[in-house]
Amino acid sequence: MIKSNHLNCLPYTEAKALMDIPKSYNKDLQWKPANNRNYVTCQFIPYDERDPIIKGTLIGVNVQLDYKRPKRIKREKTVLTLFQQKNGVKYRAYQLEAAHEDNKSSRDNDEDIYGCHEHIGEKLQQLVQEYPIDDVVNWFKLFCNKIKLDFTGNLPQYSLVEHNDEL
Repeated sequence: MIKSNHLNCLPYTEAKALMDIPKSYNKDLQWKPANNRNYVTCQFIPYDERDPIIKGTLIGVNVQLDYKRPKRIKREKTVLTLFQQKNGVKYRAYQLEAAHEDNKSSRDNDEDIYGCHEHIGEKLQQLVQEYPIDDVVNWFKLFCNKIKLDFTGNLPQYSLVEHNDEL
């Protein structure tokens, strides 16, 4: 059975509307183990910059960074996602995935997608690899630009040596 569409994605217009809301976050991030042992993850709830006086968090909105360490499968991957939660379900609004060109990284209808790509709601678009896959800092800057996020905290560093990981 071939999956004909992406599940748990916002419609394109809703995704774009969420991406266009000015957001901010000013705290430092830390990697935590993910459910998949090859990944580390961190997440946060951004602040709504539309009202500079209130500046509350965006209810139900979550930003998640995932990094696949080059452990058993000797390839890293960076996945940066903006989610909107509705009725207890996380829906993808925007996702930027940095993967090697020869890695199957997604599927769009009947077509396999290789390498870097982005999802805006249900729409998928191939991207040119602009940075090394493990350059989380520059991929995150691109992601922040796309979702109008002013991030002034510090990104977590990841070192294979510090974490006693094998190459």
